[in-house]
Amino acid sequence: MDIRDLFDLLWTWTPYLAGGFAWNVAVSIAAMAMGTLLGAGLAYGRLSAQRGLAQSARGLTTVSRNLPTFVCLFYLAFLVPNEFTLLGVTLRVLPWVKASLALSIAVTGYISDTLGAALADHRRGRPEAMLLFLPSWMTYFLIIVMASSTASVIGVSEIVSRANTVIGATGRNDLMVWVYLYAMLWFLGFCWPLTRLMRAIQRRIRERSLMRPPHRGRPAGGLLGARQS
Repeated sequence: MDIRDLFDLLWTWTPYLAGGFAWNVAVSIAAMAMGTLLGAGLAYGRLSAQRGLAQSARGLTTVSRNLPTFVCLFYLAFLVPNEFTLLGVTLRVLPWVKASLALSIAVTGYISDTLGAALADHRRGRPEAMLLFLPSWMTYFLIIVMASSTASVIGVSEIVSRANTVIGATGRNDLMVWVYLYAMLWFLGFCWPLTRLMRAIQRRIRERSLMRPPHRGRPAGGLLGARQS
């Protein structure tokens, strides 16, 4: 197969692969949404003046931060039923939901750490800390997008899974490298521009914070340290 035939083949399968990459993004958005909500709750809990609540939040953060996502993916695939009945209505739990839940565990620990630190710094008189959290959140979203390729192992029809389908449909094992390379370019084309944008935003926020006159915030008042885990 010459280079022109290769490009024609990849172009023919592009809509199919694009649909798979849309699932990567959808799974990542769902994981970030769930993980951000849970992580924010833990972050506020860690900064609580109530010792029991703060210790519990720190413990849950440590657990969620250290659980291997790939193991959680398999665990939830077998632990969570494919369907269950609630109030007489049968609800299905699709593979992409399980994948989102597994990825959200790592997000929870990350958000608890970074948002907790940002909140503590903000209360100490550094308002730019909350602004810096936003590009950090987006950067981790891009990490989750790349990690979402593991969802193929539990049946999510994302781009890696569809790349395997393309290879099988063509019956050409010699195309494997090129099809996977094309799938990789989808991740690169999505993540690289956003990564550069986030770095530019971070630099801009830091530059503005250096030009801002010092601000004396109110005392922390018993709040836990920002980096404490």
